[in-house]
Formats: sequence, C-alpha cells, structure tokens
Amino acid sequence: MEIYNYHPLTGELLSVGVADENPLEPDNPIVPGYATPIAPAAPGERSVLVYRDEGGAAPQNWPNGAWTLAPDYRTVPLYRTNDGSSFQLGAEYSGIGDLPPFLTDEPRPSAAHKWVADEWVLDVVLETEQLAAVARAQRDALLADADHLIAPLMDGFVLGELTPEDETRLRALSQYRKALRAVTTQTGFPRTINWPVKPE
Repeated sequence: MEIYNYHPLTGELLSVGVADENPLEPDNPIVPGYATPIAPAAPGERSVLVYRDEGGAAPQNWPNGAWTLAPDYRTVPLYRTNDGSSFQLGAEYSGIGDLPPFLTDEPRPSAAHKWVADEWVLDVVLETEQLAAVARAQRDALLADADHLIAPLMDGFVLGELTPEDETRLRALSQYRKALRAVTTQTGFPRTINWPVKPE
C-alpha cells in the first residue's frame, strides 16, 4: 500500500513510500507516524497541500487529519508591514499558510507609504517631510558650491583688487546664493521648486 509522508511541523507532503507489512494483520499494513494512505489531490496555484488536524497542526496519526490546501508564499517576495523591508522565511513564518499580520506580498511603493487596513497608503505629511529634506540637502550642496566660488572673490573685494568682471561675477554669485537660501520660502516648496540658475 502506498503511503504519503508529510512534514511533522508544516504537514507538507514530503515523499511517497510503501507501508510496512503487518505480520499480525496482513490486510492492514503498518502506517508510520506522519504518514497517511490517503492520496493528496493536485495543489492549486500558489498553494500547497498539507496534512493537518482540526487545530491546524500536523497529526502524528493519520486518522486524525486530512489533506487541505494552504497558501504557499515560499517563492514569493514578502515584506514587513511596519517598514516595507524584505522578509526572509524562517522561524517567524515558513511561507506555508496565511500571511501573518506583520507581512505582505505587496512591495512598499515608497518610503512615504504606511501599512493601513491591509494596504499601503500614501502619508502625504511624511512625503512632504521627505521631499523637504531632499530639497534642503540639494540646496545646502549648491550653497556650499556657491560659497566656494565666492570666497576668492571676497578676498579680492576686501583687498580692493577686484576687476570689473570679478565685481560683476561676485554680484551675480551673491544674488544666486541669496536666491538659493530663499527656495524654502517659495509657495510650492517642497513639491514645486523654482531653482535659481547658477551664473556662468
């Protein structure tokens, strides 16, 4: 008689074997623990057959269980709902069965999305804060570059050694730097920014 061995923890089909002969009852072969003579049906898409009892555990003795379909996420990328980071299958979740509340198979669309009521929802306030942080970092980098260009011209100004061309360049760079500092006061900041053009 064919028997179907299943995993003692997950109930997943492991292999097909043959039952041991029973010397006392030849018509009643011996079925070892975590095996069943009941053949499983074909699994569905993204599902796996598991042998479980009414409580959802793999029974040691086959009469206490039955084949059921369980969701199979072992080949699907999973993400933590608290931060959208990738999840590796292991002790927390094996990939067989319903997803626990802390996991999803939907990737987080952006760092400004939060998991709310079983879906990623855009947090507009958080998105605005993130856009503002990126814009300020860009502005600060442009200001540092402008400061680097203005410094030698300021030395010439203090020493009274600026040529008319240098004076025009100093004035243009100073206006550019002033406009950079003002980008955070623009009406559309941080979603729409009219960046000043760096003088040649």
